[in-house]
Amino acid sequence: MTNANRAKSQRSEPDKPRAAVAVPVALLVLGTGSACLYFWGRDLHRFTQWVAAYLFLFIGQLAFYSLACVFVLRWSGTPTRKAKWATLTAIIFFAIAFHAMLVPQRPYLSADVYRYVWDGHVQASGVNPYRYAPGDPELTALRDDVIYPNISDEDQRWLSPYPPAAQMVFALVSLVRPMSVTAVKAAMSSFDLIAVLLVMLVLARSGIDPARAIIFAWHPLVIFESAHSGHVEAVFIAFLMLALFAWPRRKHALTGFALAIATLTKFYPVILLPAFLIAAEDDAIEARAPGKRRIFAGLLHKRNLTMLAAFAVTLALAYAPYLGAGRNLFGFLRAYVQEEGFIQTGARYFLLDALRQAVPIPTMAFLVFGAGCLITVAALQMIKVKRDALDVSRAAMILIGTYLLLTTPRYAWYYMWLVPFLCFAPKLGWMYLACASVLLYLVWYTPLVYPDVPLWLGAAIFIPVLAMLVWQSRYADHPERFSEAASP
Repeated sequence: MTNANRAKSQRSEPDKPRAAVAVPVALLVLGTGSACLYFWGRDLHRFTQWVAAYLFLFIGQLAFYSLACVFVLRWSGTPTRKAKWATLTAIIFFAIAFHAMLVPQRPYLSADVYRYVWDGHVQASGVNPYRYAPGDPELTALRDDVIYPNISDEDQRWLSPYPPAAQMVFALVSLVRPMSVTAVKAAMSSFDLIAVLLVMLVLARSGIDPARAIIFAWHPLVIFESAHSGHVEAVFIAFLMLALFAWPRRKHALTGFALAIATLTKFYPVILLPAFLIAAEDDAIEARAPGKRRIFAGLLHKRNLTMLAAFAVTLALAYAPYLGAGRNLFGFLRAYVQEEGFIQTGARYFLLDALRQAVPIPTMAFLVFGAGCLITVAALQMIKVKRDALDVSRAAMILIGTYLLLTTPRYAWYYMWLVPFLCFAPKLGWMYLACASVLLYLVWYTPLVYPDVPLWLGAAIFIPVLAMLVWQSRYADHPERFSEAASP
């Protein structure tokens, strides 16, 4: 070793202990600050500024969260085992603390959790939740003075829109603690924490710092929508992470089961099925089916068939107990499609609304175009060779992002499922989208436009996403292009 190198090594030695504790200490400070802010703003009902107070609270939490993520992503490669465990412990401890502060509070941003409690109560009483709407006279005897009055007018008229896996969760919670909003919110928070642990395990098995799970574990959108509002998205996110955990271990039946439960919690996770299908690469397939036929032969093999069989069997078994509802099993669809404005003016779709500023485009034409885009993206991700959990996560993010950009949901919690996949492949555009979705609560101030999204609000959320994705794909992912563009 040269004298210069020896001197450099000696200078760096004192820095190692400091580097070892820098991240856990930073997380302790930032987590404490964030916890204080959650505690101060835990009861949103007390703020007279309505949702504006929540938005400022969210921005404050976003500042703590962003700094914590920066520390983890840049400096979490600590040199000691104790420091790594301290970092993971801090992440899990504060994730639990954040949820625990909000679970006992009254829901403020959404009344959906009251419908969850109602559906569980109906099942505990021996009634099929798909048979009657809450407002039907057949269920008069089940009404109370706390839960039923808080179900929105639309929900009182609707048959239950929640698939069987969600219904089973509602029923189980009702059996443990009947007619309890807090119990449902605690269950959703528990699913969040299970998802955090699964993300850490998948990251570690993939050779990535498991501390990157902080991107999901501390995200304010996840904390508020699960712990404060109690949204059922937490359930299917946990099962998507279970599928991601099982996939690289070649547990194909478990992967199919987990994907099915996610789909049976909210229907739209079904679009991720192509991301988990395995496009085989081997000489036997090439010899058996040369050329274009190789693509299809590479998909029709035992691993994929096992996954798809488990997926289909799980769907069938889950629906079996509810078949007595007959046509009412999907009776909510017509009212839901109309109420949410999927086929009327089309102003709920930001891209369509923006294009209409220049060209009059029929809603149906946009729907056909959007379906074609999503099918094309799904097909491309399906035939792409995926070697590990990172490849699956990238494919999943592309599918989720395409779906969100095309459908532009008007509720912030619909963007939650993007967040856990960001732990594996952070993209600035998708990270912005998950955070900016909170701006959708500004529709509280424009009640007459429901179910549409004002053009200015859609522009504030989605235009920066598109710009960031273009920039990152052109320059950030290809530094040589940035150098060329910057040169005179």
